[in-house]
Order: sequence, then C-alpha cells, then structure tokens
Amino acid sequence: MESVFFLEILVIVTLTLFVLFICNSLKIPLIIGYILSGVLAGPFVLRMVGNTEIIDLFAEIGVIFLLFTIGIQFSLKSLFQVKRLVVLGGSLQLVFTTACVLAAGLFLGIPLNQAIFLGFIVSLSSTAIVMKVLQERGELESPHGRTALAILIFQDLMLIPLMFITPFLAGPEHYQAPSIVLIFITGLSIIGVVIVATRYIVPRLLYYSARMKSQEIFLLSVVAICFAIAWIISQTGISLALGAFVAGLMISESDFSVAALSHIMPFRDVFVGFFFISIGMLLDIGVFLSRPLLIIGLALGIIVLKFFTGLITGVFLNLSRRTALLSGLALCQIGEFSFILAKAGESFGLIAGSVYQVILDVTLITMLATPFVIGGSHRIAGQISDRIGDIMGPSCEFDLTRAGEMADHLIIVGFGLNGKNVARVAHYAGIPYRIIDMNPDIVREGCDLGEPIFYGDATQQAVLELAGVKTARIIVIAIADRVGAQQIVQSVRSLNPEIQILVRTRFVSEVPHLVELGADEVIPEEFETSVEIFTRVLAEYLAPAEEIQHLVDEIRAENYELLRETPSSHLAGIRVHLPDLDVASFYIPPESPLAGTTLGETRWRSQMGISVIAIQRGDHALLNPEAGAILQPGDVAVIVGSVDCVREFMHRFGFRKESHIKRKNHIREGRRAG
Repeated sequence: MESVFFLEILVIVTLTLFVLFICNSLKIPLIIGYILSGVLAGPFVLRMVGNTEIIDLFAEIGVIFLLFTIGIQFSLKSLFQVKRLVVLGGSLQLVFTTACVLAAGLFLGIPLNQAIFLGFIVSLSSTAIVMKVLQERGELESPHGRTALAILIFQDLMLIPLMFITPFLAGPEHYQAPSIVLIFITGLSIIGVVIVATRYIVPRLLYYSARMKSQEIFLLSVVAICFAIAWIISQTGISLALGAFVAGLMISESDFSVAALSHIMPFRDVFVGFFFISIGMLLDIGVFLSRPLLIIGLALGIIVLKFFTGLITGVFLNLSRRTALLSGLALCQIGEFSFILAKAGESFGLIAGSVYQVILDVTLITMLATPFVIGGSHRIAGQISDRIGDIMGPSCEFDLTRAGEMADHLIIVGFGLNGKNVARVAHYAGIPYRIIDMNPDIVREGCDLGEPIFYGDATQQAVLELAGVKTARIIVIAIADRVGAQQIVQSVRSLNPEIQILVRTRFVSEVPHLVELGADEVIPEEFETSVEIFTRVLAEYLAPAEEIQHLVDEIRAENYELLRETPSSHLAGIRVHLPDLDVASFYIPPESPLAGTTLGETRWRSQMGISVIAIQRGDHALLNPEAGAILQPGDVAVIVGSVDCVREFMHRFGFRKESHIKRKNHIREGRRAG
C-alpha cells in the first residue's frame, strides 16, 4: 500500500514537471500547467491515481497551506488603510454579481434559495490566481492591481458569513431556533478567540520559539500554530482551509510575521502547485464532453458578467475608466473559495451532485482563461475605452484650453510621491507644468492645493494633446502601471518626436523595452537604490569622489547595463584607497580625565600612531589642530591611523567606534552642553 502511494506521488510529480516544462517553453502561465497536470493524472483521463482519498488529501493540504500563506501576507492594519476599496468595493461587487445571478436563476425557474446560493458561488473570485498573475506581470502596485486585491480580500473574508448562511438557505430541516443562537454564539466565540490569540498567545509562542535561535524550531512552531488554529476553528463547522486563513491573519499581526512568511515562502509554490493539481483532478471530462456547449457557454457568460459587475463597481468607486476596466477583467473568474462553498452546498442538499460537477467544470474553465484575459486586458481596455464615455473626468478650474498654447512646459503623469516632488521642484524653479492623474481623490486634493492638475487617462492621445504634449519640452511618467507607462511613451513619441521623455519604473528589466519605445531616460527604482548604496560604501572606504561620480555617470549613461553584467572590467579604474587606514571619533564627557589636556600632552601620535585631524566643538569645527590645542568637555575628536592602531586606541581608553549617526548625535549633545 505504501509503495503504491509513493509511486502515485512520483508519477504525479514527474508528469507535472513534464507539463510545466512545455508550458514554460510555450510561455503559458504555470498555473495552467498545474491544472492540466491534475486533469491528465486524475481519475477521469489517464487514471494515474487509483485512490480518490489521495486526491482529497492533496486538495485539503494544498488549500490549507495556500490560504495560510495568503493570510500571512494580509494585514488587518493595512486593510484599514484601503477600507473604502475593501468594504465598499467588495460589497458592491458581491451584491451586483449575486443580484445578476439571482435574476437569471429566477428567470430560468431555479428556486429562490438555490439561485441565491449560486450567486454567492459565482461572486467569489480567485485570489491565488489573480495575485500570482499580477505579481508576475509587475502590476500588483498599479491602481487596478490594488483595486482588484482590495475586492479579493473582502471576498475571502466574506466566506465566513457565507458559510454560516448556507444552512439557512438549505431549508428548515438543517437548522432550528437553538441552532441559530448556537451559530451566533459560535461566531462571537471565534471572533473572541482570534482577538485574544492574536494579541496575547500567538506573539508569545513565536517569541519563545525565536529565542531558541533555531530555524527548525521556529518553522515547526509556525506550522503547528497553523494546524492547531485551523483544527480548533474547524470544530465549529468551518472548513480547515478557512481556519488556516484565519491562522495566517493572526500571525500577520505579530512582530514575527515577516520571519514566519520567509520560512514558509520556500514551500509556498509547492503548496500552490499541489492545490491546483488537486483541483485539476476533480475535473470530470465525461461531464464536460456530455454537455460542452452548456459548460463553455456558462463559463463565457460568467466571465462577461463578472467583468461587467467589476466595471460597474469601479464606476461607483469613482475610479478612472481604465482602472475600472482592468480591475473588472482581473476579477472575471470563479475562485478557489467557491469550491469550499459549493461542497458545503452539496452536503446540505442545496445543489445536486451533477450540478456540483458542472460548477467545477465551469470554474476551472474560468480559471484557465484568467491568465490570458489579464494578459490581454490592457489591449481590451484600450479598445473599449476608445469607444465609450467622455475621455476627461473632473478637472480643476484653470483654463485647460490654454495648455495646448503653452510651450516648453513640463508634463507630469502621476501625482504620487515622485510626481509631487517633481512638481514641487518645478514650482520653486518657475517652470510651467501640467499634471495628469487618474485618481479622482488625488486630483481633488491637488485642486485644493492650487496645482494645475486634471483628471484623465494619459494612455489616451486626446488627454496628452489637451495637456499640450506637442509643444512641451519634457514629460515625466511616474506611474506604477507598467503597461500603461509603455503605452504613454509610445503615444507621446508619436505626437512629439522632439520631446524629452523621462520614465520611472520599478524594475531594471523594463528599461530596454521603454527605451526601444522612445523613452530618453528610464530610472529604475531597484538599481537607483543599489547605486545610492554602493556610492556610500565606496565613500566610506575613502574612494575619491570624482571616481565614484564617474562610475555612477557611466552606469546611468548605459542604462544600468554595467550592473547587469560582470562588473570587474568596468570597476578596474576605481580603487579603494588606503585600505589599512581607519577613521574613528569619540566623545569627551565632562568627567573624562582627558578634559583640559593638550594634544601634545597626550603623546598619541608618537606613542600610539594616532593623529587627531579634527575637533568638533559646539557649532564649530577645528581642523588640523596643533599640539597646543586643548581638549574640552563635550568635544568630539576625530582621529586617523592604521586599523590596528585605531582598534588598540579605542580599546585602551574604553571608547567604541561610532557610526556617522552616533557622531552626529554626540555633536548635537556637545552643542547643547555648550
């Protein structure tokens, strides 16, 4: 029996690797490869797995760890920062979708309770797929990425009340008045347990595990907490998977959430893979082949319906048309939580077994279509956006018609932190500028501050023309939307071949494509951070400033190519000078025996090889002090010498080598003392 079990696992893993290799070579999302592997290995195609209990085990363990890792990445504190998107956006999307399915179900003669339950199933989208695809595309931080994620968070949290509602929809035989009270008490108890454990129990357990300074103990503690909380919550009737999600949320609120996630991360992709393999195994090809038109039609209908409800939700949230379209396309599938809800409905008799299998097939088709829908979402949104609605939204009261008559002005796309800093500098320098942003709240805030900002989608050429792109000197594109930035660069270059285009991007891998599209300067955040770090490191090692600046200029001039290849040949010209030299500083407190002595009396240079090169006294610095200079209480002395001499000197007098920050603190203390 054990040999058969391990043989089946080996077959599944080997088949999955083969399918993933093919998908990767064909540029097909790996999620689809996992699901297809499950379909092939399942009992309805190649029948590589004979024991259905293995399928159930894979599904249960996979979804437990999947939702646990998702829960750790969520933060209840961060939810409050986007509570409008989470609560209002999630509520509207859930209500709109359920209402549409309910209306369609009643029209087709489906009983009211079943129609409502089907609406619940359809309203939930796939957090795992959407997050993974958006993360791979670098769009999680984009406006539509944040909107979709906020709505997905609300949907995931709503599974708890939906699981409670399911018995009531099933009929009176599944609940009684005492059971209603029991469910209510159970819900309050769960909330109480979560609050107490989140605040007192879980942080202490993780703290004591971390004190052991053993990665194995800490990892096992995290896994034990996951299974323990999931099991406790499951005893109230909620699924183990949802309990694991709550466990992840509880850990996310502790000081050890980052460490816990870092330990779990190596296993996350494996767990996600097992989950989707197990989902693929549930697909009954026979059911699909018996009614393919019905299943495909339902899947397409649901994709269109969820896109429409997502779009309407974005409109009610006053989002830009482009953001609403993209977020609607991202939410167009049925999610993994729907499997849990549908299974509960089947156990209560709300849906028949045949209906349950149709739901599985339809759900899997929408999941398989999601990576392709999101992949083409920008093109689809652009085509729809060109055909519907007015291009401009609310704007400030300044005369937009005169923007086209301006010349040599600056256009700023995106009024986030980078955009605000550029606008602030332009204002101080007296440079005329115009700002374009798609967030109505940001536009309103900018209007109140008197900024020349207006609401619009800069991917549309009419918006750029209204901002005067044909006569502008420079345009700065500072948005988080990777594809949107590419479209803007292409449009700007076609409208004004002479304009200087500066683009901020998150990743250096996007630089070549943006340059190819027409950008003059591309500033990747990840490498600019690296440049700033190594600049300070080289300066700390006393490398000449002109050599450091020359290296930085060379790196930026070649679009950071030097940092993407072996840097030995390019760094040959820069040297860390005086490697045996060390510099340190120390503070002289009032009670120090050194206070009142001259530098000559200390005999540091002759006896210890130490030279005092500066004395910081209050707001003044005495450079290259003579032998007669007197050390006073509150002084900060800066010394230089060999590494060994400085180390011996600091140890002999009980000083610690100070960082630059601590030196500045001592200087401030000296100023206050003076």
